Amino acid sequence: MLPVDGPAVKTFDWAGLLRCHPVLSRLDEGHAHWLVSDDVSTEWKYEPGAVIFREGDEGDSVFLIGSGSVEAVLADGRGQTIVLSLMRSGETFGEMAFFEGRSRSATVRARDACVVLEIHGQELRRLADARPDIEFKVLLTVSERLRSKNEQLLALHLKAVEGANRAKDEFFATLGHELRNPLGVISTAIQVLNTRGDADDSAARVREIIARQAQHLARLVDDLLDVSKLVARKLTLEQRSEDLHELAQRTLASFRTAQRASEHDISLAGESLWVSGDPIRLEQIVTNLLDNAVKYTPPGGRIDVRVTSEGRDAVLCVRDTGVGIDPDALPRIFDPFVQGNPISDRSGAGLGLGLTLVKRLVELHGGTVSASSAGPNRGSEFVVRLPARDAATVTPTAPEAPPAETRARILVVEDHADSRAMLAEMLALEGHEVTAVADGAAAVEIAHANPPHVAIVDIGLHGMDGYEVARRLRGALGDAILLVAVTGYGQAEDIEQSRAAGFDAHVTKPIAADELLRILHTRIRR
Repeated sequence: MLPVDGPAVKTFDWAGLLRCHPVLSRLDEGHAHWLVSDDVSTEWKYEPGAVIFREGDEGDSVFLIGSGSVEAVLADGRGQTIVLSLMRSGETFGEMAFFEGRSRSATVRARDACVVLEIHGQELRRLADARPDIEFKVLLTVSERLRSKNEQLLALHLKAVEGANRAKDEFFATLGHELRNPLGVISTAIQVLNTRGDADDSAARVREIIARQAQHLARLVDDLLDVSKLVARKLTLEQRSEDLHELAQRTLASFRTAQRASEHDISLAGESLWVSGDPIRLEQIVTNLLDNAVKYTPPGGRIDVRVTSEGRDAVLCVRDTGVGIDPDALPRIFDPFVQGNPISDRSGAGLGLGLTLVKRLVELHGGTVSASSAGPNRGSEFVVRLPARDAATVTPTAPEAPPAETRARILVVEDHADSRAMLAEMLALEGHEVTAVADGAAAVEIAHANPPHVAIVDIGLHGMDGYEVARRLRGALGDAILLVAVTGYGQAEDIEQSRAAGFDAHVTKPIAADELLRILHTRIRR
């Protein structure tokens, strides 16, 4: 930061003015002179229009303006500028505080001729530590006159932030939709091939690899979208009683079925403990902890999962014999995009969001999670604590009857050609009579001519969208038809909008074949 005409000679009576300041008036002579010493502060003289500091300059100082005024020029996000003036004259001065330690967001220039004393932030902190009786926090805010202007700016800034957040949410939702469409096609195509093919044929191994990698891509997309929803506080939980030990057992069984644990020795021990929570999100917690342990434990290593009780808590512990966590990384291990101990093979490192999701989801359930490690190559341990429920208060859920052998007329409405073809093929292989169309108008016409038992409708249709198709089919056929929404958008507001349009179920792409078939069989049986 350079003055217009070089450093001014320190003739301004700053020490006297400091003694008049409503906050600094309790300074003794020694501290007052110390504040204006060359080691602590720098004095500059500015002519009208001269720039005191520019947008983007970094700094950590408090500026005292004597016998003059300055203005802050800020952008409003629409190509215009906002000018905030700080007016002080005579034997008074104004202050501007920038204890930020980062880039400034405004250009500040002298409105009138003025003298500016820049006091370094770290030195003011030292004085604050030495004189705790002086309310230095006042210097960490702008003067009362500028504060009222700043509140107006803050309101504009918050509007801009809200707009940016909406744009970000829309971007992530669109990203999820666009990625889920091809993932849905791949997943459904594999389901079709598995139904048609022999489990022992030469292509079975290839199909298995494709399915596993498609699931991995789907998990990455889900993690990215879930973190976005958690940060925006838009993720809601469906609370019900769950046996934490049984849930861990199911998760581990899924891991083994998907061959994600084939190279490790994984054990599960402990007792049956009940908690209240969202079963899908609880399983996501266990899955991400297991996934993290597998990722950072070399083949042949051991992973121990244990469910125990401590006081009123149900405790899930996942311990591994892997590469461990560097002490410097341990405090940040749950931060987004942090890799606790980056592995050389980046192909398996993921996005660094799994543990962030664990922490946020655990906290949503009213619990805590902690991580510990004895250091590199000495393994790590993650401990989740959730409020336990008394088993006596839990009402066991009757097991669902197995699907009956049924054959239904199903109408598939999907404008994505590959998705439409694969979904129709999969349902036909299950024994259903399937009609597939690409637009809403054709769907409504066919439904009137030959009413289907089920309509599986993509929301993002061209022309007549899926919501309108649902309203028309529900109006014509009433409760005689099962309406299933299929879409890449899976946030709470999307599900609510589907229900309002008349859909009975909302399935997010990529479609899990077992989930869709369960919905169909359950409703058809009823």
